Amino acid sequence: MKTQTIIVNQVTQSTLSNIDGYSLKTRIDNVLTTGSSVLLSFDDVITISSSFLNSSIGELIDQYGFEILKDRVKITNYTPSIAKAIRNYISDLRALIH
Repeated sequence: MKTQTIIVNQVTQSTLSNIDGYSLKTRIDNVLTTGSSVLLSFDDVITISSSFLNSSIGELIDQYGFEILKDRVKITNYTPSIAKAIRNYISDLRALIH
């Protein structure tokens, strides 16, 4: 399976708004629909908001389910605070859905 790298700060102006999150979701979705996997790089990203996560990761989970993150979306070049925000977001979303 082919993997395409998406560098977050090249797709969005920031990682704080719903609009930026949706832009990222659209880019990821375009790659996933080709059958490829995504390597999502948070290089040079310092902070991330729940609004951004709702409109990107949350929308992907709504569309594809949690397994898509495990199977075809990998995250790289992240700070500990970015990793914690994403991990907590996914954990909280799992608790709400189940």
